Amino acid sequence: MAITHPNSSVLKTITVLVTVFLLNAPAFSQEEIQVHSYTNTKGFTFRNFSFTLTPENTILASDSRLKAKGYSRNASNYRHEILDENSINFTEYGQFQVFIPQEKFSLPHKATTFIIARMPQTSPQTQGYKEKVEKKQQLYKKIAQMVKEKKGSVDVVFEFPYPNSETIDANIFFRTYNGEYIDRVGKL
Repeated sequence: MAITHPNSSVLKTITVLVTVFLLNAPAFSQEEIQVHSYTNTKGFTFRNFSFTLTPENTILASDSRLKAKGYSRNASNYRHEILDENSINFTEYGQFQVFIPQEKFSLPHKATTFIIARMPQTSPQTQGYKEKVEKKQQLYKKIAQMVKEKKGSVDVVFEFPYPNSETIDANIFFRTYNGEYIDRVGKL
């Protein structure tokens, strides 16, 4: 007959918890972001980077924290319009936005509350319009599902707001070219 110490189950529990924490430690830390830049033939420099969206660092446009900041379905200022799966801009053009709390975004920026990650719209006159819009909508649905289920992550590619810009105020854009979301970094 084996004799067990009365605290052995407590020690096992602590060991399991420490192991789980250590295995998930990278998920709790802010990721280091590597910015990729290139200059096109017209002399414009573009900067883009990979970013991992998680339930902890992603807020959907319909979140109550944003409504308190003035975002609504019928905003008097279009900049405060909720752009999600219920917006005509989403259904017709693939446009949406998600928000990243400024403390969860490690690149230098001037945001005071949120970084606004915007997916630009695709014009119906763009070649391959339907497929490009569907790709954007699928990405949004994947992000929304992750946030709502509070599990998983979605890797995305963002770009700085304007050609030749070296700073981020409060806006970044999902990387696009000719109306299509581009899911890789570096030169096109």
